[in-house]
Amino acid sequence: MATRKARRAELVLVYEGADISRDIAPYLVTFSYTDNASDKADDLSVTLEDRKGNWRDPWFPSKGAVIHATIITHDWHGPNETESLPCGTFEIDEVECSGPPTQVQIKAVSTLVSKGMRQEQKTKAWENAKLSVVADDVAKKNGLTLFWDSPNDPLFERRDQVEMSDLGFLQKLCREYGIGIKVTDTQLVCYDEETYEAKAAIAAISFGDKHIKNYRFRTKTRGTYKGARLQYHHPVKNENLEVYTAGDAEGTGEDLVINQKADTLDDAEKIAQKKLHDANKKETTGSITLVGDMRFLGGSNVTVSGWGKFDGGYFIEKATHNVNKGSGYVTSIELRLGGPSKKGKGKKGKTKYGPLDSGFDVYGKETGNQPAGGNSF
Repeated sequence: MATRKARRAELVLVYEGADISRDIAPYLVTFSYTDNASDKADDLSVTLEDRKGNWRDPWFPSKGAVIHATIITHDWHGPNETESLPCGTFEIDEVECSGPPTQVQIKAVSTLVSKGMRQEQKTKAWENAKLSVVADDVAKKNGLTLFWDSPNDPLFERRDQVEMSDLGFLQKLCREYGIGIKVTDTQLVCYDEETYEAKAAIAAISFGDKHIKNYRFRTKTRGTYKGARLQYHHPVKNENLEVYTAGDAEGTGEDLVINQKADTLDDAEKIAQKKLHDANKKETTGSITLVGDMRFLGGSNVTVSGWGKFDGGYFIEKATHNVNKGSGYVTSIELRLGGPSKKGKGKKGKTKYGPLDSGFDVYGKETGNQPAGGNSF
């Protein structure tokens, strides 16, 4: 009877066009690649043993150098099977030395998101433009092609980008409407988070599965709401708008109060619904670490069972693939409970008007309230 080969994983690392996989192998402590669903650039880190001081001086990696990484598995799921996970191309932005034991850690961020896109401050105005038009403009200016995958495409009367990066400004607008952003290959992908949460699961994970190394689940009420209320004074139309929408989280029994610009009542209702979803999406979360699995990437869905009240469909917010000297190849996924597993669905918001002296504390009047600024990669 033939003996089955031991499964193994290897790291292929190309530094500035040169394959350094064999050179780096004797010193490798751990390699980590993180794939994010949205809002954050993918990143990787390489930790190296450095007792002889080679990585601190003669082999010291250059900041700004480009590295390309791929994880390859052999006989992982069966004999003579070879699979690969192309992690992408990254730019070194940080090198750290620590000890004891003496180690050098190289950190890099994806080159798909250019420095100009995430750092260069710009000022521009858009009038009578849909969000997809703004996104397409940002994509083209940064050498990308837009892939718009959202049924929600709000029309703006006017939006101003004032001393903000292209990516930071677009993130701010998309976050208001529950749209995630991801840069893949040559595309800027803008997708509706709730739609993606409802997609079919790529895998099922059961309690007690031999591949699971550890897990943690949590549910909370703090920071979650039973409904959302948006109040806004429209300066041109000279009227107050109020929208209320009910949610599906158990929450604290409180309402999320939103002071933010909206162009129409329909626009206000969409903002309220998406803001409520954004606040409540962290009501139930989890994390699972298991034997390396290349299927798990940010933006995919999985179902979990055997955890009782925590069972259901989950959206992968972040997947981290690690190749370690001691424990081999493992994958860790961070999860949030997805749309299909919620106990109910939000009710359509009820809209009402109020007179200008009704005491509304609304964005658009001289009340001192201002919307929060956007983040960037």
